[in-house]
This record gives sequence, C-alpha cells and structure tokens, in this order.
Amino acid sequence: MKKTVPSIFLGLFLFPWVTEAANVTWFGPSSASNSNASVQPFTYGVVFMTGTLGPYSMDWLQIGLNTSSITAGSASFRISLRDATSTTPYSAVAGSTTLASDTVSFTMPTTIATNFNLFLSAADIPNISAFDMGASTGYSLFLDSASVNFGIQRTTGFAVNTTNDYYTVSEGFTALNTLRNNSMYSNTTGSYPTLAVSFGAVPEPSTVSLFGVGLAMVLRRRRRTV
Repeated sequence: MKKTVPSIFLGLFLFPWVTEAANVTWFGPSSASNSNASVQPFTYGVVFMTGTLGPYSMDWLQIGLNTSSITAGSASFRISLRDATSTTPYSAVAGSTTLASDTVSFTMPTTIATNFNLFLSAADIPNISAFDMGASTGYSLFLDSASVNFGIQRTTGFAVNTTNDYYTVSEGFTALNTLRNNSMYSNTTGSYPTLAVSFGAVPEPSTVSLFGVGLAMVLRRRRRTV
C-alpha cells in the first residue's frame, strides 16, 4: 500500500509560514533590570491606557521576580486589575474599583538573590484574562505579596516624568505611570524606576495559515485519486 504524508505535515512542508505566531506584547519594560525591590509589605503596579480597537483580554502576564533572601521554594501573590483615576501621564493612579483579581502560587529557585521570570498564561489568571478591557481606557495592574518577602525586578535611575518612555508598548497601548503603594514610585531621590511587568495577547491563527492547511488537505485528496 502506498504511503501518504499526513496533510498537516504536508502543509507545514509546502507552506513554512503555517506555524504558531509569537505572543504579542502590549506593555513591557524596554531596559534590562538592574536591581529589585521588596514586595512585602509594599504593593507595586503600573498604569496604562488601552488602544482604540478594544475590547482587549489579557492572555498572558510575565513578572520579573527575585528570591531576595528567601530560600523557601514556594510563594504566592495576588495580582489585581483595577480602574485608573485618569489617563494623564504621571498623575494617573489606581482607582478604588477592583475589576478582576487572581492569587498565583508558584515555585521559586532555592538560591538567594536570584532573578527569575514568572510567566502566567490565561489559565493561571482566569479572572483577569476573562475581563474585557475597553478601548482607550485607563487601567492599573497591581501586585502584592500574600506570603514570603520576595522581590520584584526593576530598572532604576530614570529622571522624574520619564519612566513611561522606558516601557515598550504596541497595539495603541500607552504607559501612564509606575506605582508603589499607589503613588508614583521613586526608590531614592531623583531615581524613578520601571518594573519588570509585561503582558499581552496570544494571536489567533491567521487566515493565511488556515488557507495553507486547507490547501494541503486538498492536495492530499488529489493524491488519493491519482
């Protein structure tokens, strides 16, 4: 019996663009972290404005953390999506309304003073990912520790009212502010940090990709009739 190549593999061979698209980053730091700050007893957050083509749902979230002096292997924190008091850069802070929140438990490296990135998919933040953010609307994203005193990565040394320029944004999103305890974050006199917080979307399969797979299936059927 003559062997045939499964259509999905034939499609990938004939149409190499039929691959999973990379995640889209709406918001994230543009500079590498150079230090970290203690999460407990503080709360840290970013304020941003969405683009004009909403609604938007957050498919993934990544936070750069540090073990600080902790050697325990497990920790947890709460991440909250809240409204914003305005969309004015450096004046906007978190509003009083919590729109969605999730508590995340995770395993840390067991060595002290170690940076690591915690990637959270929609399944890890089900309440936040299920919330539809409106277009051209201000929101705040807050992290507070519910367990051990680990650290959040940051990049320090920026001048006042310049930190928004050191976030990379796309899809029309705008960085508005960086907060500690719901005030503009300054770690020392004249130094205003950014936080290692990134989030965005997982793109849907493109029409071109679906066309490629469909055409591969047609070619397979034609091979069977020859």
